[in-house]
Amino acid sequence: MADLSIYLFWTGLAFAGMAVLVYVAYVASATLSLRRYAAQTEAGAVTVTGASGTPGAGVGRLATTLTALTSAALMGAVAARWAAVEHPPLSNLYEFTVAFAMAIVVAYLAFEAASGLRRAGVVALPIVAAMLLIATRFPSEVTPLVPALQNARLLTLHVTVIMASYAVLTVAFCGAAIYLAQGGEGQRRFGWLPGAEAAGDLAHRAVLVGFPLLGLGIALGAWWANDAWGRYWGWDPKETSALVTWLSIVAYFHARAGSGSVAGAPGIRKLVPERVRRGWRPDPMWWLVVMWALVMFTYFGVNLWVSGLHSYAGV
Repeated sequence: MADLSIYLFWTGLAFAGMAVLVYVAYVASATLSLRRYAAQTEAGAVTVTGASGTPGAGVGRLATTLTALTSAALMGAVAARWAAVEHPPLSNLYEFTVAFAMAIVVAYLAFEAASGLRRAGVVALPIVAAMLLIATRFPSEVTPLVPALQNARLLTLHVTVIMASYAVLTVAFCGAAIYLAQGGEGQRRFGWLPGAEAAGDLAHRAVLVGFPLLGLGIALGAWWANDAWGRYWGWDPKETSALVTWLSIVAYFHARAGSGSVAGAPGIRKLVPERVRRGWRPDPMWWLVVMWALVMFTYFGVNLWVSGLHSYAGV
């Protein structure tokens, strides 16, 4: 089963690579498709040909199909790995990265179906492919679980919820990145990308799902920490980084609420000068970029470069 898992992993990587190319072709087709516009002038009827801004539907369906095949292959890889190691395959960076990539694909497909924003795949699928390429750098050998991880129920609950939250927050980042690339509310610099309003709506809807999931995952981690180490919270680097990530989303919600929230509270008005409270602030979507950078640091940075009780990278 371990060999089958590796085979399905490489199959998923191949499908992800093809999906990236087809999503690029899909958004490019929006600039290549032509439409004729006719107008009546004093000199007579004038016909102008220009880009329609509508991508090819067939190419889009192919991109989504390849993404679904990527999801199926990665789910098979995770299932086969589970059978091989006889515990949830979430105990080292190889296993978690493969499962993380699978979760991003599933989350993206769900939001694509709900929003119809297929062109966001041109950002999401390269992230999936990059995650799978990174996974190839980690050891894939089957190794025994360390004692702290030998709790299958909490391993499954805590890590699965955290992984799901990171995947949904990755979708939020994709929406925020497109929104900012377009120039913010009311702008559209690139006709081949989704509009800023649609991308911002996608990002916000994903955050509304990912925020409570991350909070639940942190709470489950505290429960597990008490079971494994005899305390709920110890300011371990991964605990602290996950909490800071969660607080960055709180900052996003606050920034989105505007000056009518905490900035207008009596205590804040006394302590913070009005020119600071009412001054220029970056678009709230930048907080989602910060959030995703923190997700990546919590996942890769803490595991690889910061030692702590959560150092189970397997590298």
